[in-house]
Amino acid sequence: MKKSKPAIEPVIHNFVAKHMHEVNRSQTFIDRKKNLKRGYEKHKKGRYQQEDRLFLCC
Repeated sequence: MKKSKPAIEPVIHNFVAKHMHEVNRSQTFIDRKKNLKRGYEKHKKGRYQQEDRLFLCC
């Protein structure tokens, strides 16, 4: 009996196809309109006082 050769994985020369499984992932959608109605703010306002900012003093 002949011994069969081990299965060789095909060589992918396309860089995009080679790495697409690392980059293309599913993401959850965040509804911004609903969050704004609930009171979510992306940037907190009034976090720092005016005294801490050096560029306003000069």
